[in-house]
Amino acid sequence: MTSRMKTFVTTGVILLLLFPAAARAQTQEDPCDSEAQRSPQLMACAERQFKEATAELKRVRARLDEDFEPRSRVKFRVAERRWLGYRKSNCDTEASIYEGGTIQPLIQLRCLTRVTLERVGELKAQIQTLHGTN
Repeated sequence: MTSRMKTFVTTGVILLLLFPAAARAQTQEDPCDSEAQRSPQLMACAERQFKEATAELKRVRARLDEDFEPRSRVKFRVAERRWLGYRKSNCDTEASIYEGGTIQPLIQLRCLTRVTLERVGELKAQIQTLHGTN
């Protein structure tokens, strides 16, 4: 084999080895891409959205907690613990329709995210009421 032929073959092999890695990198960019349709992508997106909703809930709770007087703060914390129980029970029930199916965890996460964001809205409204901006 000539030197030129070896270089050509080596280059071809390198390109073939790099191509699958580049293709994988493109598919792993954003699981929430509108074209994502495979279960792992949908789950990754749902997990990310739930984490973001939970982080927002924590921020809003902390802000509201600061605004309360000590007695109200205790009641607020009790209410939040009870709300967490409601959220879990509600979303367990919603996802139970798909019991044993591969979509059940996705339905569960989407419900948790939706209900969490609804709670964020409720708490933001309470903050506005406390500050008289409602």
